[in-house]
Amino acid sequence: MNTRKIALDVLRDAEREDKYISLALDAALRALPEADERDKRLLANLVFGVTEKRVTLDWYIENLTGKRACDISTRLRFLLRLGLYQLAFLDRIPPHAAVFETVRLGKSPGERAFLNGVLRAYLRKKEEFPLPKDDVGRMSILYSFPIHIVKTFCENLGDAAEDALRALSTEPPTTLAVNTRRLSRAQALDRLRNAGINARATEISPRGVRIFDGISYDKLCAVLGDGNFFVQDEASQMAILALAPKPGEVGVDCCACPGSKSFFAALCMEDAGKIYDFDLHASKLPLITNSAANLGLTCITAAAHDGRAPRADLVGACDFVICDVPCSGLGVLAKKPEIRFHADTLPQDAAATAREILTAASAYLRVGGRLLFSTCTLTHIENEDNYHAFLAENENFAPTDFTLGDLSSHGGKLTLLPTGERDGFFISLCTRIK
Repeated sequence: MNTRKIALDVLRDAEREDKYISLALDAALRALPEADERDKRLLANLVFGVTEKRVTLDWYIENLTGKRACDISTRLRFLLRLGLYQLAFLDRIPPHAAVFETVRLGKSPGERAFLNGVLRAYLRKKEEFPLPKDDVGRMSILYSFPIHIVKTFCENLGDAAEDALRALSTEPPTTLAVNTRRLSRAQALDRLRNAGINARATEISPRGVRIFDGISYDKLCAVLGDGNFFVQDEASQMAILALAPKPGEVGVDCCACPGSKSFFAALCMEDAGKIYDFDLHASKLPLITNSAANLGLTCITAAAHDGRAPRADLVGACDFVICDVPCSGLGVLAKKPEIRFHADTLPQDAAATAREILTAASAYLRVGGRLLFSTCTLTHIENEDNYHAFLAENENFAPTDFTLGDLSSHGGKLTLLPTGERDGFFISLCTRIK
């Protein structure tokens, strides 16, 4: 198995067809069922790493070649990124091996000479690349984010922007929610630690566990038991804790796929009550139904439905609504590195759609019902602006404050900045009062 050649193909395929990098990688891994686990981990590291560090890698290329990265042929550009990523960010690969393995992927003597010259020049000059002097340019190269992303963070987070960018440029742990109807968190931690896995309880969510080792999903299933957990960041778990679903309640999750918020809500409800999961795309519904069955959760029903209009039979009938709307995803950049290369108008587009969904979702609630509005992004236009606009236009709703550990909302809303272990997230809550 030539791991670097496969990584090159995955990266080029994802860019050419505008695929999400995780989907392109999953397809490649499925085609390699017999591959060694170490090779699979290296492949994933190369694919995600080159995508995440593209801005910095292209800056190296431009400094080393005197050309814009986009002016170099696609294949050579990706090979340079692969080689430079190994040299700059992977301490476990000896430099001579990184250079040799990259150079031998060149198609001609001329290509191989070019690759060899650039990579060896990096090793000679790697301490000679001064960062840009302006703050936006410096942060762009240092944390490997496009200029428009850095500007967006500065405009929305002010002095906290650099800390957020730093946190989102680090590799996050995998966070699980333990299926506490089958296994306590203490039992889950004991099983993980007895298997030699570095795991720790989350600070605020009572069901969360963080895994700090690179471990496959199959290995986690073998240790914890299939159906005894699901993957969910603590920030997402905290959103449901703010909503506080209770046994016997009826609720709607109006943008439900892949279903983790509904699963966590069902655990809070002790699987007693009803949760209607809706998603626009019927093809995604098996993600919910299959996982719910595997977890042994019976209170969840899934159906295809457009969140921009309420389903008539549930209007005024629900105790809670989960409205986790489509967004620009800037709080999960550490896990979805390709988001940083999306169009810079996406926050505006996403905000408009979210307003429609939020307004429609509110119709499901009876008097006294709670509306959770959340996103995994960090822009005012998608978060606070939409929340305040909704309250201004709907006098029958009032902001509802909540407390999560040592964190408290203000005016019914709370922004969680990324920490390197937890996603960036916006959580807001309001109650129908008449």
